[in-house]
Amino acid sequence: MLETIDVIVPILQGIQSDLAALTRKLDRHGDILNQHSEKLDAIEGYLTYQLGITTRTMADVENLKSDIREMKNRVEVLEQQ
Repeated sequence: MLETIDVIVPILQGIQSDLAALTRKLDRHGDILNQHSEKLDAIEGYLTYQLGITTRTMADVENLKSDIREMKNRVEVLEQQ
């Protein structure tokens, strides 16, 4: 007749094996998540830089528009004289 230990040990070994496999899989997923986080950090840096450039360009365009309006006003004043 089988001892209780002879029945329980293989079940516990199977559980231990399953847990080890899950742990390895979780570690791989953690590594992948870290890689994605690094890529997202890099993308965030590029986006922040691009946003800064875009904002600066928009400010420059607004300054140019203001300068053009001012020049048009001056030309109109000169033409009226």
